[in-house]
Amino acid sequence: MVLEVKNISKVFGSRNVLSNVSFSVDRGEIMGFIGPNGAGKTTAIKVILGLLRPADGNVLINGFDVAKNHDKALESVGAIIESPELYPYLSGRENLMQFARIHGVGEERVRECVEIVGLSARIDEKVRKYSLGMRQRLGVAQAILNRPSLLILDEPTNGLDPSGIKELRDMLKMLASQGTAILVSSHLLSELEQVCTSACIIEKGVIIGVQKLDNFVGETAPELEPVNTYAFTVGNIEAAATLLQQKGYQFDIIDNLLFVNSIRSKIPTAVSVLVGEGIELFALEPRKKTLEESYLEVTSNSI
Repeated sequence: MVLEVKNISKVFGSRNVLSNVSFSVDRGEIMGFIGPNGAGKTTAIKVILGLLRPADGNVLINGFDVAKNHDKALESVGAIIESPELYPYLSGRENLMQFARIHGVGEERVRECVEIVGLSARIDEKVRKYSLGMRQRLGVAQAILNRPSLLILDEPTNGLDPSGIKELRDMLKMLASQGTAILVSSHLLSELEQVCTSACIIEKGVIIGVQKLDNFVGETAPELEPVNTYAFTVGNIEAAATLLQQKGYQFDIIDNLLFVNSIRSKIPTAVSVLVGEGIELFALEPRKKTLEESYLEVTSNSI
């Protein structure tokens, strides 16, 4: 496991900001860190990076304790908290070379990172001329200079336009495919859903859900036989509803679609019943919950 957060707590004055927070991120995993403003996301990230000391608990990165072996734990970590720290009067390349010297890497690695983030054509321009999206890409290049095994991004889509968000999403997928563990916080749940493989929900400093993303937004393993919703498009919706009702199926009719609530193994029988009675079946689709729907469901249940 690349990142292990174990029962960390943090108190500011009389306010308990984090309470026994635990989760982990493995190689090639992109974990979305989700929660409302003030939930404790940024505080948790700062504890992970050793910028804040927890009241209790500990953080391990590649097996090294951040508090006890700070330098060793963080030597393979790249991070951007809210926005990258850049020198606007220097070019993109000059900015990267400043950080390359700190990490002890050469010009060849700088060129590799520039290509990865797609800035080759503009890398020698002054950063003050960069768009916000270009600055974010340069920040990612800066964060991956040392070939980190763990990349942490706190609200990396702030201020990005749709094309910039897509570019960032594609970069994260590429880095994960190379084995990088990624923790990314964002308010844009629809974007996280497109890039993350897992999600961790935090509310009022407490973790209220950690799951693989498929378990949040899709069907769980077949052997668990979950009840899901399936949308039927049929020729005679009234006749279809009567037949399914006679067979004990639960359903709703919305906008000329028949939404059947059933375990997956019973859906082929429903299809056979309809087709056997001459009902035309034009389409059948499982309806998956979005990450936003799952988030709202989990957080409302925690109140």
